[in-house]
Amino acid sequence: MNSGLQFVVRHVTDVAAARAFYTEKMGFEVEAEQPGFVQFKAPDGAPFAVSLASADPVAAELPSGQSAPLELWWYVDDADAAYAELQAKDVEIVFPPKDLPFGRAFAVKDPAGAYGFILQPPR
Repeated sequence: MNSGLQFVVRHVTDVAAARAFYTEKMGFEVEAEQPGFVQFKAPDGAPFAVSLASADPVAAELPSGQSAPLELWWYVDDADAAYAELQAKDVEIVFPPKDLPFGRAFAVKDPAGAYGFILQPPR
């Protein structure tokens, strides 16, 4: 199931300031952008993005009052099969597979209470 860490999203309070920092100071190039979200190119390693939590469709799926200041994403070929496999291993599921604008995703919680996100990208 695990294909390695594929994507990281950092929630920020000011996307414009974060965009300026990562482009002007850190030298990253913008790969994709929409209101409340900026994705940066990743020449080596996992791509990453900054996002307003209030603009993040995943945030709406988390339990009320919960947030994930940092989202770690692993990609799979079949989200439903991965979900069944993890459920059979008694992994705590935060929300079951759901179709989102960027693919089919679900979330798990690790023993320390951190969320992990599993995504089947659109084909």
